[in-house]
Amino acid sequence: MQIASEMAETYTISTEERQFYEDNGYLVIKGLIDFTCLYGCKQRFINICKGVVDRGGMVLVKEPSLAAKGAKGEQLINKVSEIHFDEVFSSYTEHPRLLHVLRQLVGAPLRVVNSMLINKPPASARHPPHQDLYYFPFRPAEKIIAAWTAIDDVTIDNGCLYVVPGSHKRNILYEHGNLPDSNKMYHGILDAAVSQERRAQLEMNPGDTVFFHPLIVHGSGPNTTTGYRKSLTAHYAHEDCHYIDVSRTVQEPIAREVEAEAERRGFRLSFADVWQYKSKSIASSGLQSKL
Repeated sequence: MQIASEMAETYTISTEERQFYEDNGYLVIKGLIDFTCLYGCKQRFINICKGVVDRGGMVLVKEPSLAAKGAKGEQLINKVSEIHFDEVFSSYTEHPRLLHVLRQLVGAPLRVVNSMLINKPPASARHPPHQDLYYFPFRPAEKIIAAWTAIDDVTIDNGCLYVVPGSHKRNILYEHGNLPDSNKMYHGILDAAVSQERRAQLEMNPGDTVFFHPLIVHGSGPNTTTGYRKSLTAHYAHEDCHYIDVSRTVQEPIAREVEAEAERRGFRLSFADVWQYKSKSIASSGLQSKL
């Protein structure tokens, strides 16, 4: 019997894969992340939901529609965020194969700027079309990238990601706001025409990972099944990125919202300050960060 060898710590993208990312704004790599990492992160999340382990500085987000129905624990928690400081979850955010791909797409040194384990319990809501750059007060966009990895089988029925291929090439950051039929915490693009554009549905198996540009229009559907749909995601920025002033731009509303939430928690921080505190260097060069 042949025994499978351990997964290599690198994944070299092909010329065709790089071109696909440049043209479409996303790239799916099958089986990039190993079972051990996925299982450890999944169990960590379940134990946090049960209150077995201290969540520390991680933030738990509840699904409002399910809270109204009296859901508890794993049936209620939609996500745990700021996981990249946790020793278990960082096995994903600093996974060598993940970082190797990221460095090929946007360069190095890198910072992880935010991270989440996303849980879609049965009957959880859609995430409307949006752009991740809306939340980030730093640039350039070409030096920012997301990684999103399936923990469970991800299908259209349980709310897989969808993207609008090539939408990043418009170089337009759309106005966002709260939309009907979605959680208030989920901001969506207000231009109705964008919501009608052709979508690529990203059905994925555990370990499959999609990388995408911060300007690409994307979202996810509701979970209409009786099972869960869990995934890991993180955003990274090159250390050469710099902060910008978002005053009088489409990002001003989210900046004020984030600053108000920080103040509610007892911190007087600017939009940029919040992101500075949230980010973590994963550079090995020791260069001073501009972020």
